[in-house]
Amino acid sequence: LAVDTESNGYYAYHERICLIQISTLADDYILDPLAIGDLNGLDKLFADPCIEKIMHAASNDIAGFKRDFHFQVNNLFDTALACKLLGIEQLGLSRIINQHFGVELNKKWQRCNWGLRPLAPEQLEYARLDTHFLIDLRHLLAKDLLDRSLWGQAQETFARASAQEIPERTFDPQGYRRIREFRNLNRIGKQVLQALHGYRDGRARELDRAPFRVMSNETLMRLANHLPRNLDELQKTAGLPRPYRSGRLAGELLAVLQKAIQAAERSCGRSTTVSDSNPGQDSATSLEPGRTPWGENG
Repeated sequence: LAVDTESNGYYAYHERICLIQISTLADDYILDPLAIGDLNGLDKLFADPCIEKIMHAASNDIAGFKRDFHFQVNNLFDTALACKLLGIEQLGLSRIINQHFGVELNKKWQRCNWGLRPLAPEQLEYARLDTHFLIDLRHLLAKDLLDRSLWGQAQETFARASAQEIPERTFDPQGYRRIREFRNLNRIGKQVLQALHGYRDGRARELDRAPFRVMSNETLMRLANHLPRNLDELQKTAGLPRPYRSGRLAGELLAVLQKAIQAAERSCGRSTTVSDSNPGQDSATSLEPGRTPWGENG
């Protein structure tokens, strides 16, 4: 069996498998787990050591099967790992399919939101082709592995890949340190970025949206660089999403900024308050401790 999945991890905080493609020598099948719900009948199929599962770069797919359905994938043939053992440098499926079968796979739907319904016919065709050629590709690669006495090594590699436990995606409190240009921030900016990074994750989790779709890393860096202290300054931040430019969310964001700035200034031995740092600002848009510009508690 050739197997592939499509997930919504590029869009959702809580990633899940949204489509399962299975190809046999006779036909191609597409399963919609969002519509079917109960896929327990497939667990024996994936666990059966007598049925080879052919997948390309299978780690994410296997992790998804374990996470969403508690499936164990046994007897794996990973075409990407096979290519790597054979010294093939370009491991993208579309390139490999084109080289071996002369077919150009459409990459248009590669990053689409597979969690949305209905799916367009073009999306289903894209998904179908992801497994359509894998069985033939497997036979070509298997011959090369045998000819080069790499079959045993390949089987060990496949077994390790199918047994690998991939930890569930969780929030990394230190993830803000990996944001580009982090090292260029001053001490206060770094502490503010840490607070913004945590706030964004909370919002992303609440909305079930990928964090970068709530607010980009570039926007977090601009906020940490410029340290807006009132609504006017906040609204001048390039790239700030519209929901955070006014209303409750703007107040919420300003409260996060205020708290982080004040904590950072205290740790640096400074006692500057928000209003002191902008003595000429309009009192209607200045922040008092614990309050937003609209009089709501932050």
